[in-house]
Amino acid sequence: MKAAAALLYAPDGYDTSRPRLMGRHAAGAGFLGGLVRHAGFDRLVALTRSADDAAAFRAQLKDLGATVPAETLGDADFHRLAETGCLMLPGPDLSSFAWRRRRGGAAQAFSLVGITHTIASAAAMDSMAEMLVAPVQPWDALVCTSSAVQAAVRRLWQAEGAWLARRTGATRIEGPALPIIPLGVDATALAPDPAARAEWRARLGIRPQDIAVLHHGRLSFHAKAHPLPMFLGIARAAAAAPAGAKVVLILSGWFADTVQRRAFSAMAKALAPDLEIRLVERPETDTKLRSAADLFTLLSDNIQESYGLAPVEALAAGLPVVGTDWDGLKDTVAHGVTGFRVPTLLAGPMGDLAARHDIGLDSYDEFIGGVAQFTAVDVGAAEAAFAALIGDAALRARMSAAARARAVAHYDWQKVIGQYQELWAELARLRADGRGERAARLRGEDPVPRRPDPSALFADYPTRRLTPETRLRLAPGLADAQAAVARITAMAGLSGGAARRELLPAAELFQAALAPLDAGPATAGTLVAGLPPGQAWAVFRALGWLLKIDVLRLEEEG
Repeated sequence: MKAAAALLYAPDGYDTSRPRLMGRHAAGAGFLGGLVRHAGFDRLVALTRSADDAAAFRAQLKDLGATVPAETLGDADFHRLAETGCLMLPGPDLSSFAWRRRRGGAAQAFSLVGITHTIASAAAMDSMAEMLVAPVQPWDALVCTSSAVQAAVRRLWQAEGAWLARRTGATRIEGPALPIIPLGVDATALAPDPAARAEWRARLGIRPQDIAVLHHGRLSFHAKAHPLPMFLGIARAAAAAPAGAKVVLILSGWFADTVQRRAFSAMAKALAPDLEIRLVERPETDTKLRSAADLFTLLSDNIQESYGLAPVEALAAGLPVVGTDWDGLKDTVAHGVTGFRVPTLLAGPMGDLAARHDIGLDSYDEFIGGVAQFTAVDVGAAEAAFAALIGDAALRARMSAAARARAVAHYDWQKVIGQYQELWAELARLRADGRGERAARLRGEDPVPRRPDPSALFADYPTRRLTPETRLRLAPGLADAQAAVARITAMAGLSGGAARRELLPAAELFQAALAPLDAGPATAGTLVAGLPPGQAWAVFRALGWLLKIDVLRLEEEG
């Protein structure tokens, strides 16, 4: 098959040997390997910016076992992309290449296809907003890795489009196509391995009858997944283990810094002192560690996340997944079939966080850490999911088989590359049809469209949003508001308990807001009704943090 797409290649987008490994690096390397194995191209083409990058491309293809020629194009060869018909970008920056294509002549010469990774950063939001004013064409596309991401991109475009309409009087505003294509995995390489299972469990001191829960990835309470619901849920669910068996949590991954390391250690000791934990750092070169586990968990609560590759790798390894009902996990984890999705809740407003990040007062880490602080994972539902799998070997076996089958059928790179080939063919058809640039009116309001309130932009990530009508009650074990405030104070003082303590209201405000719960459940609106208007909003969104740390529960929870 003639090459149907060229890659924009720089080692940063495809290198997994780096010390600070991110999901986009693993995704890029996986995509390149998938092309080598499954695309069937007569050659593999890359647009590179330097001789060193061209050499790195050829070297990486050799390492991947490519048997077809590698061809690299420099800046002066940009027009030759018409020979392949498409340029694949490792991120969402279609706009700059669309302008460059326009300068070169016919916009129908080739298509541009970008992909979303995180869409929470200022740079990513700017790239997506620019698509509405750049010469992006109907035969271009921004691939969304999940339905939640697609919804967020559309919401951002609605706000930006409304501003453009008012500012310029434009009546047709439209971006590129937004197909949903998941990230893939090498299902063959991730297949369960009994020998590796025995070896790893012996190495970690896990007996055959024990139940091992694996958490793999970056270990970050502010930028990946706060470990509180995992520690509490597994520790409490350990009581469901069969007689003679113990539950072991395998923390596999890497800490960004010593702050994260200390925080995880402190929270584990405070929240799950009796839970046995094995730490395996930087195991990314050994895919067989997954074979040691009986189930996998990632209780993501962060807008930095957009897909969640680790849970899909776990499915391919035949592991039932306890994940959150959040971003890409909504698409990949079939609730009750391949695992369980734990409900999430997003509080707000957070327009101040968007503004502080926009003007440089808060770093990106501070921004996403602030949003995560007011995002709650249902601790009770997490406990129930862990208990169900820990206590029922037959359920684990059924979900294991279903997980492996789902990964092979939907997420193996052979299937995913096939979806890309279908997309490239459709875009080529649109180019051949000669249709002009399209635009459609987009609606929506936001004071600063490119820096919207994250609690509105990411409304499709959680199970539900906190509203004034949401009914709340004190969590089990808390007799009254005074006891609740004592727990709040303890959690706020715990390293990692609150990523942005300065955003929390004073203890006196919490005491006043929670007092009505002494008499029984009440709505969120009732709890803040008597507070000063200038402080009520801050307490309202902080209710999300109280749900997060298991001070509050939704009334309908068991």
